[in-house]
Amino acid sequence: MDDFIIVGSDGSVTAVAEGIDIFEYVKTFGGTVIRRDEYVPPPYVPTMQELSEIENVWREVEMPKAQQNVTAIEYGGEDIPGTAQQWQKYWLALRKWTADNPDFPDSTKRPVAPT
Repeated sequence: MDDFIIVGSDGSVTAVAEGIDIFEYVKTFGGTVIRRDEYVPPPYVPTMQELSEIENVWREVEMPKAQQNVTAIEYGGEDIPGTAQQWQKYWLALRKWTADNPDFPDSTKRPVAPT
């Protein structure tokens, strides 16, 4: 029976100890018996905490860039997309990209840097 596993409705995987009838186990505790080599785990779904941490790190990286671009433009820097005002607005949007924002931590709704 080492060739079989039990997959629960939540995607969890269970193996049974030697000497336990896997089919009787499923009758009692539920799940679906499948061949071990046929199992494809479900895609990983990050938690809200993990997503929030990712967005917080991203914001902390972007904020200094925005400030540096404002300063560079004000000092005559060239080849920087956007205007100082656009970069300031971006920095302010980044500052608001926190758990208080209703779209946070949906990375598809992040503030967008000037282009």
